[in-house]
Amino acid sequence: MDKKTVYYIMAGGEGMRLWPLSRSEFPKQLHNVLGNQSLFQQALKRVLALTGPENILIGTRQDLFFSIKEQWESLVKKVPARLILEPVSRNTAPAVALAALACRELYGEDIVMVCLSADHVIRDMPNYRKAVHQAELVARDGAIVTFGIKPTYPETGYGYIKLGKRLGKDVFVVDEFKEKPDPETAVRYLKDKKYLWNSGMFVFSVKTVSTALKEFAPEVWNAAQRIWSQRREKNNGIFFPVSRFRRIPGISFDYAVMEKAKSRSVIKAGFTWCDVGCWSMVYEMSRKDGDGNVFSGDVYGVDTRNSFIRSEKRAVACVGVQDLVVIDTPDALLISRKDRSQDVKRVVEKLNAQKSPLTKTHTTVYRPWGNFTVLEEGPGYKIKRVVVNPRQQLSLQKHNFRSEHWVVISGKARIVSGADSILLKANESFFIPRGRKHRIMNSNSQPLVIIEVQTGAKVDEADIVRYQDVYERQEMS
Repeated sequence: MDKKTVYYIMAGGEGMRLWPLSRSEFPKQLHNVLGNQSLFQQALKRVLALTGPENILIGTRQDLFFSIKEQWESLVKKVPARLILEPVSRNTAPAVALAALACRELYGEDIVMVCLSADHVIRDMPNYRKAVHQAELVARDGAIVTFGIKPTYPETGYGYIKLGKRLGKDVFVVDEFKEKPDPETAVRYLKDKKYLWNSGMFVFSVKTVSTALKEFAPEVWNAAQRIWSQRREKNNGIFFPVSRFRRIPGISFDYAVMEKAKSRSVIKAGFTWCDVGCWSMVYEMSRKDGDGNVFSGDVYGVDTRNSFIRSEKRAVACVGVQDLVVIDTPDALLISRKDRSQDVKRVVEKLNAQKSPLTKTHTTVYRPWGNFTVLEEGPGYKIKRVVVNPRQQLSLQKHNFRSEHWVVISGKARIVSGADSILLKANESFFIPRGRKHRIMNSNSQPLVIIEVQTGAKVDEADIVRYQDVYERQEMS
């Protein structure tokens, strides 16, 4: 009987260098950045080509629970997602530690874990499959294994691995990990065949990684064990108390373990790989037209060269430009030189310093029951387009500071208002006064679309008092 392997997909990052598309409440891994599926769904499909869904574990943030669950269920129908849900992000070392504890409890110490990222793009599945299976064999002998990618250009946004002694075909000892280099050093690494990009993917046995964490990052391992003993499990999700979770040191697995471990191996991978960390990397992985451009959406270019231009809603025209990144979303526009797209994070830092909502949410916000889009807002009012998915419903709730007026655009709405229950059809409307308990339900097979007009002293999402919720969001908060 073959020994078991568990595939752990880390899907909890915020991806702020892909702002304004990526926001903390709906980050890059949930978006269709490259192709017709999200980065998370593409990562999940790759793993499903290697194993069954019962051998997959996902680590993500608690606030992304419903979005990750929905995207899983679009690909996997009968097996529920098994999720480790972090109430706050604490970097990859704590994430790996918690995954190791989960695997140890479920399967024992001898299983192998393959740790992958939800925001990587990988092409050439035969070579990917070959490299993963090769890494599993090396890991069973007690090594911590990573994948190194042959550089194709002098990238300054990646760390590098220096190859040591050859152990076998495409297997080497890790001689040294190198930080993200300056441009001159990156050019030198590109010319030197001993340097590979550090992919940030790892393979190890649970016993090996537990021992390494205990030795090299005891503060992480001990904190992870304490918080694991306080976990709560429900609906295939593992939840933790937020106040205690914050005490886990936030540190990457590279710094905590890989740079110190004794038995480190690297597989020289033969597949195409990209960590979609900034817009220039998205450009590199995209199909270009004859002028070297990548256009997405309603985009028109005249004498435009080597540029990445994406529009989500309105028409965008560029004349006589080259080497630009232009990202147009309904509420924010980014214009950057392509070689400066790593510095988008500096814009995000400025917005965060001003406590701007532009780094948190889009104009369209996703909920477990559907989504809403803010069409317009001003002092004392807000107008939304609300979409309730088939067979879904909002919580039974009330508002202390606002009233709401609903107009059904399409579908049928079952409205609970106090003790009354009313069925609304298209072109019909209803008014909910401030302080009244209410709920919207869609019991049909088609989406329900409503225009909602809020008026009152406070028109924000904090003004919700929930009484009943089929998604149990009271318990998760």
